[in-house]
Amino acid sequence: MKIKRQHTLGIEEAKRRVDRVADELGGKLGLASEWEGDHLRVHGKGVSGRILVSDNSVEVHVHVGFAMMLMREPIRSAIEGSIDEYIT
Repeated sequence: MKIKRQHTLGIEEAKRRVDRVADELGGKLGLASEWEGDHLRVHGKGVSGRILVSDNSVEVHVHVGFAMMLMREPIRSAIEGSIDEYIT
């Protein structure tokens, strides 16, 4: 799945807020994360992806494994809710 949101925060503030998103989702979905340049790699049981941060947008790419397919929409909702709360 792909989720993209525009922002006017600048890259450093957007990265700080993405950290908060990752902390929140990590607790809800059992995800770990680490920065690799301007993208945050996330992974957990049956879920992997990255969050790309630029000067004016945040783009989330998430792959949900077969075992987690039934959780796809709740995962999308959790990600969108956190992104909308912290980024937009």
